[in-house]
Amino acid sequence: MTEEAEMSTLADDINKQIGAGRKSIERSLDEMKEMEMPKLPPAGLVAAGLVTAVVAVGIVGWLVYRSRRRRTLVQRLQAALPDSVRDLPQGVRAQVKRAL
Repeated sequence: MTEEAEMSTLADDINKQIGAGRKSIERSLDEMKEMEMPKLPPAGLVAAGLVTAVVAVGIVGWLVYRSRRRRTLVQRLQAALPDSVRDLPQGVRAQVKRAL
């Protein structure tokens, strides 16, 4: 074979390898496009979740604080009395207080 024919054959081989590489890359790109990427939630949704969590923690904290706080004697007595006693007129209430 002549030198020119050998170079032509070598160039054809290189072109075939380049073409095969390009096809391989194109297939890989097509496969990547078909893959489903995990969808991240928008920043607003994350912020809303954080605000909701902070509010929930605040409410739970307030409820715990209220349940642990010691009530005064007057508050405990008022809670123990039925509503009908609290609804009595002032005159009857005064008489009950004097009797105690």
